[in-house]
Amino acid sequence: MSGFHSSLLREKFSIHDSDPETHEKKSIIALSNRMVVELEGVKKDLNEVFVIRAHNMHSCVRMAARLVKSHKTSGSILLRGKPFDWEAAWEAIVNDYEYRYTPERWIAVYHKGQILYEFGEHHLLLDVIEKCDARNKHAYEKSLPMAEDAFKQAGKVVKIGYDSNVALVINMEPKQARFGVILRGPNRTTTFNFSVSTKDKDPLNYAQCLAAAACFLEGTQLGFMVGMNNIKLYMGIIKRRSDDEKKTTEAGRRLGRLTAEVGNLERTYEVRYRPEKPEFHMIVTEAERLGLKILVPPEDEPAQEDFEDEDESDDKDASDGSDNNKDAKTSPPI
Repeated sequence: MSGFHSSLLREKFSIHDSDPETHEKKSIIALSNRMVVELEGVKKDLNEVFVIRAHNMHSCVRMAARLVKSHKTSGSILLRGKPFDWEAAWEAIVNDYEYRYTPERWIAVYHKGQILYEFGEHHLLLDVIEKCDARNKHAYEKSLPMAEDAFKQAGKVVKIGYDSNVALVINMEPKQARFGVILRGPNRTTTFNFSVSTKDKDPLNYAQCLAAAACFLEGTQLGFMVGMNNIKLYMGIIKRRSDDEKKTTEAGRRLGRLTAEVGNLERTYEVRYRPEKPEFHMIVTEAERLGLKILVPPEDEPAQEDFEDEDESDDKDASDGSDNNKDAKTSPPI
């Protein structure tokens, strides 16, 4: 594979339907993250194009990494003797944290508008969109009018609204890769770029580079959640020993593993960041500051200091030893 170029979209579809009997307007929202993966064949007409849709951004990118890696080692995904194991790829992508705390996770992989693999429940509109896109030879902007016509032919007149924004831009060549990551928070949108260059004559491991990009996407979301939940614990919005406290602690541990994966890329290659590398612990801290400003403690609750002396050993056990999960019930975490 000489190069790999793609982008990740965050999409929101709104389906507006009017009941002909009551004239009541109904609206249905369908959310998705979408990434197109084109893998080079020995000839251009043998290129394979896949579309990955998923519940979260990092799952899209990690499935793309699996396809790129398998294509590099075993050639064509669809024309090989031993079929590509989609189930095994998905099992490898979903980490222990998601198994426990993201039951709504889903993924769908398309080729020429048809589903090759799916897990979980996604909105059927996405299938219609992909079929229309395939008929338009990937002229994606024409898919929505075609989808509306398809509904009309089925006897239902609807209007489909669409909103999207780019979350990741990928440009990889054998010796250097460039990524643009757009992070959208509650207060602001930030962008950072990172480049990966080889230290020797060996080409880049595209799959490893993609996996690192997925770490930044996942780590940003988890870091914000951990920071906000730390303040909720401090204020008593989240109770001690609750599932939410366990989820927060496990998320902090997951951030540590993501940090280690990014560190492995930095040890293997020359990695440069612009303007600076986003540190997950700083994202946690920023979310904690925001939480202190916008969250309101529950009314008629005893002050948190009333619980400071209660079973201190349990407080220590609840921490994973990192700065991300200090006990937020006895003192602010920042």
